[in-house]
Amino acid sequence: MRALRKVTAGPGLELVEVAEPPCGEKDVKVRVLRAGLCGTDLHLQQWDDWAAATVRAPMTIGHEFFGEVVE
Repeated sequence: MRALRKVTAGPGLELVEVAEPPCGEKDVKVRVLRAGLCGTDLHLQQWDDWAAATVRAPMTIGHEFFGEVVE
């Protein structure tokens, strides 16, 4: 699946292919139909002082999405 990731410390984000995580007993799988960026994502993309002090790369970002539960 595709994921927007902060691969290294510094400006920029990368759209990469990652393995799809398994759906656990208490989880749901959502097929994402639309996604957006929020202010936090922009801090991570620009790698400002807040991001450098708060985040440890690598990490997958994003929590603003819409979709359908498929599992």
